[in-house]
Amino acid sequence: MARTAKLAVRHGLVLMPAPQHRSPWLKKLGICAIAMWGVEVREVSPPKGQAPMHWVLHTSHAVDNFDDAWRVIEYYERRWLIEEYHKALKTGCRVEARQYETSQRLETIVGLMAVVAVRLLQLRTIARGQPTRPARDIVPAAWLRTLQRLRPKLPPDPTVRDFYRQLASLGGFLGRKGDGEPGWQTLWQGFDKLATIMQHAEIEKKKWVRVRVGSPGYYLSPLRG
Repeated sequence: MARTAKLAVRHGLVLMPAPQHRSPWLKKLGICAIAMWGVEVREVSPPKGQAPMHWVLHTSHAVDNFDDAWRVIEYYERRWLIEEYHKALKTGCRVEARQYETSQRLETIVGLMAVVAVRLLQLRTIARGQPTRPARDIVPAAWLRTLQRLRPKLPPDPTVRDFYRQLASLGGFLGRKGDGEPGWQTLWQGFDKLATIMQHAEIEKKKWVRVRVGSPGYYLSPLRG
């Protein structure tokens, strides 16, 4: 349950001992300790029966005053969003499952999937935080139009949550009363199917036919449906 917490913040320079198992490079440098800044956040007088909030953060950013310490705390507050992004990228888009043999190819696919992961995270976050918001506000028109054709149950002007759940249903989400909200795997699989269908639809629009315009010349002209 959310509550307002009174916090005490401390900071200072600390020396962290070097890892016991060190790389040859680290051993060559002769580093025995690593200088870092520590920031401690401790809840003062928590409600009865509630465990007090307590964070101990280590950072390479210099922390010389309260403003510096608070900036580090704000960075850490974004941790949960960042973790959800990594889940979208790894569990959802399955970046780690790609069997590429060079780092260049892996970097390319990570770059592409990173964009998809951000869009899916945006969709999921708004579907949970603002479920009644119209899907047209954030969902590309092509996505919405295609999914409406694939999922007749989708209302003519769906909410973000309607779109989110129907997209996940393409990936196997059943949407039963006890199923909760879609996970990353069903959301990714649904988007993957939607993107594939849109790609094929675009190819169909651009089919080419040969039209004779003289002997023996031919040229290709697109069909527009």
